[in-house]
Amino acid sequence: MKDGLKQRFDEIVQTINSRDSLLEEFDEVIFNALVEKIEVLTPAHFVLELKSGMRVVEFEE
Repeated sequence: MKDGLKQRFDEIVQTINSRDSLLEEFDEVIFNALVEKIEVLTPAHFVLELKSGMRVVEFEE
């Protein structure tokens, strides 16, 4: 398990470091390197599951 997380981390770092300039807008490559899946609960409530295993809950009140 530890080796898998290290590999994911290395892939993320490599993707970010491959940029020639500062990030100024949405970057699909970086997004795909970070996000494993998106779970849409309602149009205003969703969960991003990152490749690290962390879950980020977003909702609009």
